Amino acid sequence: MLQTRGCTSREETSTIRWVERGEGEPVLLLHGLMGTADHWGASLRTLGRFCRPMALSLPIFEAAPSEISLPALGTRVRQFMDEQGLAEAVVGGNSLGGHVALELALAYPDRISGLILTGSSGLFERSFARGVPHRPSSDWVREKMEEVFHDPSCVTPDWVEAVRNVVATRESALRLLQVARAAKHRNLEDRLPAIGAPTCIIWGENDRITPPDVAHRFHALIPRSDLFLLPRCGHAPMLEQPDAFNALLAAWLLRTRQERRQLPCAAGRAA
Repeated sequence: MLQTRGCTSREETSTIRWVERGEGEPVLLLHGLMGTADHWGASLRTLGRFCRPMALSLPIFEAAPSEISLPALGTRVRQFMDEQGLAEAVVGGNSLGGHVALELALAYPDRISGLILTGSSGLFERSFARGVPHRPSSDWVREKMEEVFHDPSCVTPDWVEAVRNVVATRESALRLLQVARAAKHRNLEDRLPAIGAPTCIIWGENDRITPPDVAHRFHALIPRSDLFLLPRCGHAPMLEQPDAFNALLAAWLLRTRQERRQLPCAAGRAA
């Protein structure tokens, strides 16, 4: 695998595509339903100074319909870890990506040394995929994208067209609905107290998709969690407030490093 210290490398396996930077402890970052691995660019630059952040591209539109479920996406990420020889990793995500990270922590607790949740589904999410037209217009896409941010100027015309092109076909629009419905119906509330990994919850105070009450509920249910709220920020803090988001995340990763090393999964690897 190409590995260039201090630079971002783009890789691909039979399972998944990803972008990475740095070396050391792996930190897997998962995007949301209409996101991309590039949305973690600023996080890669910050975290790559002291660990190995890896932004994965979830195969939402490439996988077979039978493979589109939250557990199946979690399995894809676990397969990626196997292929890369990662015994365990910190795993986190935004929106749908956070939901997949939770699925991983519950299904493979010995592989997950830490969790990062930001705007995660899994408890409540106001689905912006409801009522997707067969051929979404640019105006429809812009309206839905602006709901993600506190500051609508974050949504650029080029970005709108890039997203519209992804969902331009009936097949893609139906896939979008399928994944959104799967996330909405996969409520994890009763299972969250079983998560033993240290968990960092970073949330936008102005999130309209998963309101701050959702963050407080995650914090109450996950035993070893820390909650941070960002003002003037919506559903995608790593994009809307990247400096504040990455400063909080980097500080949390460094502060909890020793705690993660003492987890059973780390002890098993050392043995």
